[in-house]
Amino acid sequence: MDTKVEPPQKKKMTNPNAPPPTSPSFSSLPDELILHCLARISKSYYRCLSLVSKSFYSLLTSPDIYAFRSQIGTTEPCLYICLKSPTCRHSWITLDQTLVTNGGEIKDELSLEMVKLPSSHSPTRLNSTTVVAGSEIYQIGGINKTKRSRAVSVLDCCSHKWRRAPNMRLPRVDAKSWFLDGKIYVMGGCRKREESMNWGEVLDLKTQTWKPLPCLSDNGVDFNHKENVAVLRGRLYVTAKDKNYVYDPKEGRWKETLELGSGICFGLSLESITGPWCLVENVMINDNGGRYWWWYESSSGMIPGLSDLYMKRARNYRTIQLVNYGGKLLIIWQATINKRTWYALIRLEKRLSSFE
Repeated sequence: MDTKVEPPQKKKMTNPNAPPPTSPSFSSLPDELILHCLARISKSYYRCLSLVSKSFYSLLTSPDIYAFRSQIGTTEPCLYICLKSPTCRHSWITLDQTLVTNGGEIKDELSLEMVKLPSSHSPTRLNSTTVVAGSEIYQIGGINKTKRSRAVSVLDCCSHKWRRAPNMRLPRVDAKSWFLDGKIYVMGGCRKREESMNWGEVLDLKTQTWKPLPCLSDNGVDFNHKENVAVLRGRLYVTAKDKNYVYDPKEGRWKETLELGSGICFGLSLESITGPWCLVENVMINDNGGRYWWWYESSSGMIPGLSDLYMKRARNYRTIQLVNYGGKLLIIWQATINKRTWYALIRLEKRLSSFE
C-alpha cells in the first residue's frame, strides 16, 4: 500500500524591519458605539477629547450626543454669561466646568474663570431680554442702531451657533421674558402708546407663531419693565401698580391675587422682593443687601452658614445674579473697583426644623 508523503511546507520569512501588528484602536469602533461611550463622560472633558481626531470633534459637536445624554440621564447644567464689551458688542462665554467641584462647597476664593464660545459675538442688540428654553437661549428685542427691534435670535447651546426665529409683533426694549409650558412670554418694553393693548405677547415654540397676551384686567393696567415677574408651579405671576396678578395658561386669563400661592411662598408678594432672586426646588432665595433669605410655604428666614462669605464681600461689590445651578445655589458678584467677577457654588439642605 502506497502512502503519499506531503512535502514539508516552507516557513514564511519575516521581515525584521516590519512594524509590529497594531491592536484595534478606539477610533476603529463604530460611531454609534463611540457615541454611547462619550455620552457617559462629563462635558468638562469634551474640550480635550475634541482635539483627539476629526471624528471625535464631529461626534462631540453633533446634536446626537446631547439627545442621547438626555435619554440616559447624563445631562449636566451649564452656565452662560453675556458680557458687553466697550465696543458695544455682546460676547457669550460659559463657565469652565472643570472648576466646579462635585461636593458643591463654597468657592469664595476663586475668580470666575470662563471659556469663550467659538461663535462669541451674538447679534449686536443692546438692552435685549434673554430666556432659556431647553438647550437654546433666545435673545429678544433690544436696540439696533438706535432703533427698537422686533428681532429674535437663538443660540443653540449644543453647536454654539446662532439662528433667526420669527420676529415679534412689536419692537421691544428692556422687556421681561419667561419660558412656561413650551411657550415664551414677553412683557413690556414697547412704546407707551402701544403698551395698553399690546403690553405682552407669546411665542409658541411648536408653531413658531406670536400671539398677543391678554391684558391684566378689563380696564387695562400699565406694566413697568422694572416690576417683578415669576413662574411658579406652572403659573405666571406679575406685579403691576402694587397689585399681584396670576396667569394660568390652561385658563388663558389673568386673576388678581394677594400672594404667590400656597405650597411655595405663602403670604409673600412679588412687590416685597428686592434684588436678585431664584428658585431652588420650590424654595425662593433672595439677595437682600448681601444677606440671603429663603421662603418656603409659611416659613422664611436667613440662610445660615454664609456669614464668612458676606463679610469677605461686604463692601465694594454688587451681586449680578443668583442661579439655580443643577439644584445648587450659584452666586455671581462683581467687584466695583477692579470689575473682577467672582462666584460661590453652594449646596443647600432642607431640614424639618431649619434650612441649611
